[in-house]
Amino acid sequence: MSLLDPLLLWWHKAKVRGKMDRVFSRGRDPYGYDGRSAYEVERLSAMQKALGGRRYARALEVGCAEGAFTEKMAASCEKLTAVDISSVALARAKERLRVQAQVEFVEADIRQWSPAGRFDLIVLGDVLYYIDKPLVREIFEATFPKIASWLSPGGRLMLAHGFAGPQELAHRTGFRERFERLGLKLVSEAAAGPEAGPVRCLISVLESARK
Repeated sequence: MSLLDPLLLWWHKAKVRGKMDRVFSRGRDPYGYDGRSAYEVERLSAMQKALGGRRYARALEVGCAEGAFTEKMAASCEKLTAVDISSVALARAKERLRVQAQVEFVEADIRQWSPAGRFDLIVLGDVLYYIDKPLVREIFEATFPKIASWLSPGGRLMLAHGFAGPQELAHRTGFRERFERLGLKLVSEAAAGPEAGPVRCLISVLESARK
């Protein structure tokens, strides 16, 4: 990494945080997670189904926003860490899940944050394309092995990223391919959301090697 990378990361983190804080400052549920958006309803339902009905001892959600999917995950997790870069979104997520003692909230940028210990499940929802920018590309690429190292043997990684058209679909598929090159195996992959809609979500589930 170059000497400029820390400065570029600081600049880009501030830019992303500022954008997300502005979005969530418009009011509660700006994306329509709780029923206003047919796309979000189908996406979250498909993500919950992709959890496979399993129980997870320790899980991580990156990009938890206001906690709509965090709430669904919490029912399947003994302990859950929910991370987001927006303090505005996190405040609402904490309020939403205030009775869920097993959920811990962290305000952080995953390019700089590291957890204590590993996870049986990691979920990244609509996160990676926000940090995939030319000026911070080297830092972005270094994030993939970092995330993969957070998985326990046999742990699962779910990627869920919206796309509009073939070009964006290829870009989202590239996220999964990077993890495959690191040794993770694809378990399932499908597109969710109304077929006639302008945006769908690519949901990929991968698994780390069992030792």
